[in-house]
Amino acid sequence: MSSAPVDVSVVIPVYNGEGYIREAIESVFLQTGLSLEVIVVDNLSSDSTWDVVGAYGGGVILASEKRRGAAAARNTGVRLATGKYLAFLDADDVWLPGKLERQVGKLAALPGRNLVFGHCQEFHDPGLSAEQRAQFACRSHPYAFLAPSACILEREVAQRIGEFPEVTAGEFIAWYGWAQSLGIGTSVIPEVCVRRRVHAQNTTRDRQTLAGFPLAAKWLLDRRRQIL
Repeated sequence: MSSAPVDVSVVIPVYNGEGYIREAIESVFLQTGLSLEVIVVDNLSSDSTWDVVGAYGGGVILASEKRRGAAAARNTGVRLATGKYLAFLDADDVWLPGKLERQVGKLAALPGRNLVFGHCQEFHDPGLSAEQRAQFACRSHPYAFLAPSACILEREVAQRIGEFPEVTAGEFIAWYGWAQSLGIGTSVIPEVCVRRRVHAQNTTRDRQTLAGFPLAAKWLLDRRRQIL
């Protein structure tokens, strides 16, 4: 990797994402106007994800995280990051060109707004059957996306907020709630900057994974009690 300063570190957690991780990475490479480092953290995938990402060689930093869940993977990626700004991308989502440049411009224009999000447009994964397309709801209109794939912030601010709670679901909601408790500001650019993939393996369809929401809520409540 180059020793030149990095503007944005992009952290992509992935588990068994061989069918879409390449598209996510390529959408990062289409970003312009900023120097980037791409950090993919694999949750011990059992498919060919490691080989797909490894084919990029030095163009992508590839790490492994034995603890399951996107939260643990994001935490590992943040620890490896060197950029001034930190952005997240879920492995099954895709960025639109110009996403990072617009958001970094927003951060620079609003120094009191330390978290910048954007809008999202959902799409059905091309591999879904007609029956699955009818079963899995897909919003037809863009909406403000307060989620990892649309989030960017200064790395120093991320260090102030601290790590994501390592639970199976709700970790970003809890982390964002803690950021708000710390007085971290928020801004949302009006443009669509993320395409969210709707598919059969979305975590919102896994009941075992969703059991993490109460733990995420407890994590946030415990943190907030500390500052009362």
